[in-house]
Amino acid sequence: MDECKGCYVSRTGTAKWKRVRNEALKEALEVGLFNCPLCRVPLDWEYSRRPNSPEVDHVIPHAKGGRDSLDNVRVICRLCNQRLGSSTRRDTPTIEAIEVESSGIW
Repeated sequence: MDECKGCYVSRTGTAKWKRVRNEALKEALEVGLFNCPLCRVPLDWEYSRRPNSPEVDHVIPHAKGGRDSLDNVRVICRLCNQRLGSSTRRDTPTIEAIEVESSGIW
């Protein structure tokens, strides 16, 4: 099988993502997360695919090196999740390149 570097591959159907997603939703409900932590709208736990339905979001997106793990996800409302997309989050740490100066003699 050829590996395509830089190709977009959907991870929403993988067993690992489904497990992480289900566990994150379960934990959020158990701790009483009834409002979106970003916009404070009441979360609708009964119905999915509504603007205020809870969704699992990556804190650090895959495009920025984030992983499918419980320590890299949070539950927010669908509308906030769609607004964020895969953009850089304000609370996401960024890594900057460091330029190294050489003495010029090798």
